[in-house]
Amino acid sequence: MNIHYGIVCNILSIVLVVVPFSPLHAQETELDLIQGYRSRDILVGLPDTSGPFTVISRNADPQNFSATVEYGGVDARAIVSVNGVRASNVAGMYAVKDGPDDPVVRSLLDQAFQYHSNQPNQVAQRTNVSYGNRAMACVSSDDPQKKDDFLVCATGVLGRYMLIQPVMNYRLSSKEVVDRQLADFASSMASAISELALPPASN
Repeated sequence: MNIHYGIVCNILSIVLVVVPFSPLHAQETELDLIQGYRSRDILVGLPDTSGPFTVISRNADPQNFSATVEYGGVDARAIVSVNGVRASNVAGMYAVKDGPDDPVVRSLLDQAFQYHSNQPNQVAQRTNVSYGNRAMACVSSDDPQKKDDFLVCATGVLGRYMLIQPVMNYRLSSKEVVDRQLADFASSMASAISELALPPASN
């Protein structure tokens, strides 16, 4: 079955409105280093599998400070993107707040809510998903006719924006089970990136 899911927006396009950056800066590889991590570090930090989701592709784009991983499964798809942003007028990165309180994070979720609210037969709701001892804001939506269940979560982490977008069809299961699987997937993605910042365990 072909699941249709909408990518809410290109996260960089929103940020570029707020903080334009120079193409010359994008050519400097060291600008991809944010809080000690490069895009490729983020890329390998995301798990190969999580619940019914398995990696289909991984792509790092250091010039745009981004990493994207696509997942698939039986009646399931997901895209996880992590993007850093550099300001053009200062020697440093655009300050991204960790957690859900960054204005770009709020804007992403507002757009997700509007997008899903405008889709036929869908009802969007705002919710939260916990990871570790933290929580990130999300938007959930359901198409009861097609039995497609959507989740969009966004948060600031490691000086970057993380956008998580899984969708599953529940024709072979139940909506309650799929709701949990979507939330678990989002939680595992955010936890994996957050744990990169933790100091190594002492032996």
